[in-house]
Amino acid sequence: MKLPENYRYPTLNRMSSWLTEMSSEESGEWESAIANHSFDQDDWSSARNLLLRLLSEDGKTASEESLRAYLCCCAESASGVHPLPSLASLANELYQEHGMENAQARKL
Repeated sequence: MKLPENYRYPTLNRMSSWLTEMSSEESGEWESAIANHSFDQDDWSSARNLLLRLLSEDGKTASEESLRAYLCCCAESASGVHPLPSLASLANELYQEHGMENAQARKL
């Protein structure tokens, strides 16, 4: 499935709300990742939600650390690209082509 370049996966909650549900260390790691890349908080939230949905559809799960590392890789793949595609579209493309190595089968 190819997403439009400026696609934003719909979210019900702003990123800050899901960050508050994490430990301060974990949310700090996400904030650091966001600050080091060219995408805004909405892009990260949309991409994270999309990746969680894709994993769920494949019966898989991943740690926050693995999600963050995967999305950082997606963000880095767009360096020097103009116009900047959405982080969700990059995550979708990478996932469709390569999957996610660090994902585990979801336990029933």
